[in-house]
Amino acid sequence: MIKIKTIYFLTGLLLLASCSKKLDLAPENTLVEQDVFKTEAGAEQALTEAYYDFLEAESDGFSYAFGDFTTPNLINSPTYNSYDLGGATPSGYSVNNAWTNFFKTINSANNVIAKIPLYGKFSEAKEKQFIAEAKFIRAFSYLNLLQLFGEGALSGNMNGLGLPLQLTPFEGYNTGEIIPRSTNGEVYAQIVKDLQEALVDLPQSQADATKTKSRATIGSANALLARTYLYMGQFDKAASTAKSVLDLVPSLYSLTNNLLTLFPFNPDGGTINFTPEIIFGLPVSQMISPSVSSSNGIGSVYYFKRSYWIDPDFINSFEPGDLRVSQLIWKGDSVYNSNNLKDKTTFKFNNSFGRDNVPMIRLAEVMLIRSEALARTSGINQESIDLLNQIRNRSLPNAVPFTVSDFPTQENLIQEILLQRRFELAFEGFYRYDLLRTGQPLNMPDIPDNKKVLPIPQVEIDISNGVIKQNSGY
Repeated sequence: MIKIKTIYFLTGLLLLASCSKKLDLAPENTLVEQDVFKTEAGAEQALTEAYYDFLEAESDGFSYAFGDFTTPNLINSPTYNSYDLGGATPSGYSVNNAWTNFFKTINSANNVIAKIPLYGKFSEAKEKQFIAEAKFIRAFSYLNLLQLFGEGALSGNMNGLGLPLQLTPFEGYNTGEIIPRSTNGEVYAQIVKDLQEALVDLPQSQADATKTKSRATIGSANALLARTYLYMGQFDKAASTAKSVLDLVPSLYSLTNNLLTLFPFNPDGGTINFTPEIIFGLPVSQMISPSVSSSNGIGSVYYFKRSYWIDPDFINSFEPGDLRVSQLIWKGDSVYNSNNLKDKTTFKFNNSFGRDNVPMIRLAEVMLIRSEALARTSGINQESIDLLNQIRNRSLPNAVPFTVSDFPTQENLIQEILLQRRFELAFEGFYRYDLLRTGQPLNMPDIPDNKKVLPIPQVEIDISNGVIKQNSGY
């Protein structure tokens, strides 16, 4: 039976009110699954739990930031040195938390996918839409887990150990339900399958602008699929899928001209609306009820600079006058952390209590995916350069745009695109995975390849009696 615990309904999803309904056995005065999934309202409540679980998995202060604090973008405190050195432990809190939270999200999504066909008695179109949204959530969770735990998943090793493919509601190990790790290739295939199936039944937009940005749509599913193909090295598919998103410009998406509108100053933790550049995001600033407001788990860590802060060499690598430095890099805390008052941090998460929205997929990323994928499949080409110029010139409005003659070789163009990805997507959790997929070093250049993923939590290995295998570096 599914249990739906206290849910804060997202303003962008439902009503954003604190609710406390436990769904279990009828003798306990709660609703049984048949009653939950029979109605559109009950099924949507279950779907909302999956979205909320995904937010908790992303915004735990570790999973999102891990893509940056183990790279030359940041300097980290000694507490995090173990991650630079490949010394994370299978019993570590953050390792266990990341694994558990994403699989909790997957289980919530699996309940929606499995139970609506069994018990749903509402509009068939809505039933299919909710299932499609749950498949999007499951696919996103599995892609994030692959980034963290899939051995060789970002370096082309499709036969490496990936993840247990749990595609039905988990009933517990005591039922004998123990699933071994599938290969990276098999997990990628399932991610692609989920997204392709979801695209058939997802809407192009939801009921309002916030819901369109915080719930799955055709655009966000195609954008996530393009990212997946990029990580798989299937550049032709990455290019064509990214184009499906860009075809929705400007009717649905557009670049935000002002970076401070895209990432606004929010010292008081007020409600911030998404701009048309956000394809999918977590509307944390809008999650408020009379009794509670949420935190993204990211903002305070960056703001106070106790765990990590920006490497000055990274700041100095930008072109002079780049607005991504002058507007999106700042001092953060200037009172409480005496050791780091002079260090800089990101302005993208500037509320000290973590009340900023969390971007998960931006149009800028999709443009750079297509730019890179075309450069890899077609060499030096005008469209790649045009897309590159749009991203660069937003932050360097007086810069002379690149032309074909600026790139003597295909590799020169690819390296410039990757550099702009680093600048543009900094502190949004991408750079580590770009380094891994392109064979470049992390913070510690000599770290062995089998230490470039996190260890599988030891408790999972123990409780499965060894059916779930550990990564080879641990």
